[in-house]
Amino acid sequence: MSRRAFTLVELLVVIAIIGTLIGLLVPALGVVQATSRATGSQSNLRQWGMGTLMYADHHKQRLPWEGKKDAADMETNLAERSYWANAVPPFVGQKSYIEVIDEAINGGVEIPMAPGSKSIFVDPAASTEMDAPYEFGPVIANGRQRAFSFNYVPNSELNNTYLAEAGITQNTPNYTMSLNIMRELNQTILMLEMRGTKDELPGTDIHHGLDLDRHRCDWKRFANRHFDGGHLLYGDNHVAHETNRRLITNRQGSTDPATPGGDWNKGGFVWDPLGPATDQP
Repeated sequence: MSRRAFTLVELLVVIAIIGTLIGLLVPALGVVQATSRATGSQSNLRQWGMGTLMYADHHKQRLPWEGKKDAADMETNLAERSYWANAVPPFVGQKSYIEVIDEAINGGVEIPMAPGSKSIFVDPAASTEMDAPYEFGPVIANGRQRAFSFNYVPNSELNNTYLAEAGITQNTPNYTMSLNIMRELNQTILMLEMRGTKDELPGTDIHHGLDLDRHRCDWKRFANRHFDGGHLLYGDNHVAHETNRRLITNRQGSTDPATPGGDWNKGGFVWDPLGPATDQP
């Protein structure tokens, strides 16, 4: 009896078909994984939204305090109960950030950071700069120093006109934006995803080299890790994706911070609900 075997041509055809299928499936799998990570990040930001609105309901519609700007001011920020990272998490069953830091100092554990952490402060899709977490204050127990690292932060432009109209030159927990004086809640940005590393942007980008040791930010430090962008939390508590390029482009069509009269309030994006959103140092 004769025995029939596959010819070399038939084997090559089968191998080519398998290779083609793998070539089609691998990118699709990558998209599925990226979508899953984006969904997890959106879920975290929705928790921030729920917590923020619950806080506002308990404080006559006032938003939590955004805190003083620089990393050196973190001790002042964390000492204040109304500071956003302390005030909001308990409303969604999470620990305040001062508790998180105290556990790290006293228990010898690490500050929650990407990748790997399931903390509400951390985007599961993010990476982290080599110098994070960002240390501040004196060296204390066990020779350790307090530190912080955030992926979700408040919109740093939200209170600018509000404070200026009140004649207040320093950020203070006694004066914070109220939801009931904000126009266009569905377009007003409350929180956003901040870049975890500078290299989320190409080296040629105008904002690439900005420091990321921040606990609040605006378009200049917006994320670029989810489908060329990141997620925004709006005043009506909805979360949406936006590309980095579109968000950093101002009303005049430029991304240059030196644009004369540049205003980053534009259709669909309100950074400062009471006045123009101009570049701030």
